[in-house]
Formats: sequence, structure tokens, C-alpha cells
Amino acid sequence: MNLKKIFIIAAMMLVILAVAAVSGCNEGSDDGPKATEKSADATDVPEVTEEPTAAPTEVPWQVDDQGRRLAGTDSGLTRDGTPKKYFTISFDDGITQDEHIIEIYMKYNFTSGTFFIDTGLFGVSWDWVGQTLGMPSLKHVRWTEAQIRAGIYDGYDVAVHTLGHMSLKDQKESVVIQQVQEDADNIYGITGIYPVGMAWPGGDTEYNDTTIKIVRDKTTIKFARATTTTNKFKLPKYWLKWTPTCSITAGNLLKLAEKFVAAEAEEDMLFYVWGHGYELDFYDSWDVLDQLIKMMTEADDIICVTNSEFYQLFKDEVPAYK
Repeated sequence: MNLKKIFIIAAMMLVILAVAAVSGCNEGSDDGPKATEKSADATDVPEVTEEPTAAPTEVPWQVDDQGRRLAGTDSGLTRDGTPKKYFTISFDDGITQDEHIIEIYMKYNFTSGTFFIDTGLFGVSWDWVGQTLGMPSLKHVRWTEAQIRAGIYDGYDVAVHTLGHMSLKDQKESVVIQQVQEDADNIYGITGIYPVGMAWPGGDTEYNDTTIKIVRDKTTIKFARATTTTNKFKLPKYWLKWTPTCSITAGNLLKLAEKFVAAEAEEDMLFYVWGHGYELDFYDSWDVLDQLIKMMTEADDIICVTNSEFYQLFKDEVPAYK
């Protein structure tokens, strides 16, 4: 074989080897992972494209020296030094008509109701109330403890009305303390929120200065609603004898409401309405309550508060008692 043939054969072999090499690269790129792609067994991790949304910040409860959450301290309400108009309402006894009251509240997204209950009278029916009023069919039935634990008053302010709704004016100090303090402790045990207020049972004839001083000095109660009404929009003179504006049965209730809505606040104003649920049945005045709550919630310049929330806002400006 001459040199020319050897050169031609060698050149042909080089071409064959080059083609094979190129083919091998192409086949490898089809079967194996590419450098610019993820391998088949790689775990996909989603990329974060925006900042996560922060969870809403809850207003922390204030607690007492025993770590118990105190009523009225989680509202987030503050005062900025300018006069404001406040509305609050309460109902006594913890009776079954309160369910209808709450239905009206919910209709207007109103959560500022206060209910004063007697934890020593759960489930008791006072038939004498209807009989005394000349309407024997009128119901005055208290919720049972189980019903209240089931959530009747969830989201509302629950406060003290004493264990047994007795007159306190002639009772021994130990009895007054028991009636008030045990009721407060029971309410905390049921709701997990410690009450700071009460309503005097039986009206303003059933307690006296001595009773007030016992409550002030020997219990944890900070305010006590009275029953004598003022027809005015004033702050309380004393926390332990807190006189409301009017009762739910007042003939001038809606006129007072209209006056309050129209008023300009040159100083802090409070419209306080109180009552009993059975009175709404007796006077067939559920529509009055409906109109009242509608007016208060639709007014842009009225701040609706529970009794306890109002106390927490103004506790440093009003003395406990003389």
C-alpha cells in the first residue's frame, strides 16, 4: 500500500470518529439533565414574590394582680383630649328576654351592651313580678348557668348584680362582701373576664353610705350603677353611685336620643339607658329599643361603649365616692 492510500484511509477514519463523537454528545443531551434545567428528582420550592401579610394586632387585656383579664380593657379605645359623645346601655337580672335584646343588638352590629346578673339565682322564675304588675303571663325567668356557659352573653359585658338580689342596706359587712365578691368571682369563672362593676339590686332605697363604703373598701368592684335617673348627659359624679340618664321605660327616651344625636359636644357627654328585659314585654316597647340602637349606631359622632369600657376610659377623672 503506497503512502497516498494510507493517507486517504487515515483521513476517512478521522471523519468517522468525529461523526461518532458528535452523535454521542447529542444522545447524551437527550437522556441526561441539562446544566440549565433542574434534575428530574429535584424538589420544587416556590419563590416568594411578595411580603407576607401581617396578622391583625389584638389589643391586649389588662390583668389584675392575679392575672385575671379585667372587663373593659380590650376595646382599643383611647381619649385624645377632644370632647366626645358616648352611649351606653345596661339590663339587669340576666333573664331570658335578654336573648331578644341581643338579637336587636346584632341587627345593628352593636356590641356595647352590659348585662348585670345574679349568679345565686340561676334558673329562678319570679312569677311575682308579673302578678305585681297585673300581668300574670309576664315572664321573669333567669338563665341557667349552663345556658350562660353556652354563650348567651358572649361578646358582651357581664357584671355583678349580687348573688341573691337582696337589699343590702341592713346587712352585715360579711354578707355584703359575700353577695358582691362571690358574684364577681362566679362571673369570672363562667366568662374568663373579671367584672369591675355592678348594679345595685332593688334600687336606690336598698343601699346606703355604709354599704357603698363596704363595697369600695372590701371588694374589687370599681363602679355601681344606681337607678335614680337624671335626664342629663353628664359624666357620673361618683363611680359607686353612677346615676344614668333615663330608663328604657321613660316616655321621653326617644326625644332624649334625638337631642343627644343633635348635640354638639363642648365637653364629654354620656347618654346612659338602663332597664330590665321584662319591661319591654310589659310595655310592648321592643320597637323603642330597636329605634334607640339604630339611632346610636348610625350617628357618626357617637361612641358606643359598655359600662366597663366607659369606666376604663374615665376611671381617673371621677372619684369612687365622696
